[in-house]
Amino acid sequence: MEIDKLSVGRAEKSSWVMNHVLNPSYMVTMVSEIDATLLESLREKAKINETAAPSFTALVIKAAASTMQKNPEANRAILGPPFFKGLYQFRSVDISVAVEKSLPYLPGQAFATPIEKTLEKSLVEITEELRQLASCDESNNLRYRMFMRVLKYVPRPFSLMIINAPYWFPFLWARHRGCACWVNSPSKAGADLVMTTWPWPITFSFGVVKKRPFVVGNEVQVRLTMPIVMVFDRRIMGGGPAGRIFAQFKQTLESAQF
Repeated sequence: MEIDKLSVGRAEKSSWVMNHVLNPSYMVTMVSEIDATLLESLREKAKINETAAPSFTALVIKAAASTMQKNPEANRAILGPPFFKGLYQFRSVDISVAVEKSLPYLPGQAFATPIEKTLEKSLVEITEELRQLASCDESNNLRYRMFMRVLKYVPRPFSLMIINAPYWFPFLWARHRGCACWVNSPSKAGADLVMTTWPWPITFSFGVVKKRPFVVGNEVQVRLTMPIVMVFDRRIMGGGPAGRIFAQFKQTLESAQF
């Protein structure tokens, strides 16, 4: 069954719901730029060793997972039904990621899903899982099949109830959206950097990795650099702790120590 125009409306509504649950007035954005030389060296060494080179997305996911594990106070979300919301502490660091899906009438629709047991997986394993997610369909991915069935078959207001359910029931969030953090790379299309509000309490994203002028010591050199962004819900943590967490995330990436 092809997705119809009514289903497209439900998909657009699902994006609206996810992006409005977290009020932009609660969200704070931090931006920096790192020297990606060591990250690229890590990728090149993998090629020499005849293994698949880890993607930059996999590297950022791994750094995000390490950062969240070291800072459990950041791994929290405000969840629960209306009038009964509370601060929920996640125990896992299953980092979510969004992949683009080309649906009829709706090109580029994002499908978000957690990378389970992120810390236990190697960079190559995460890269391969990302590739599988990018090419998955209803026949080989349960979460994607559920996602598509909501878009195709569930009328409003029931579809909106399903979309909202993880915000009301923490166990559903943990099952379908991982922990409090997700990684996004919206700059793949070519923009150096994209900044916006995302529907997770904390988001790590990155821009295009390319050569740029970069200050090293007291000199300006041409280096391979990566713009990085952290967006967080200031109701969960203040600017001071968030700044230290962002610095730790930045250091993990720049040193390529995973």
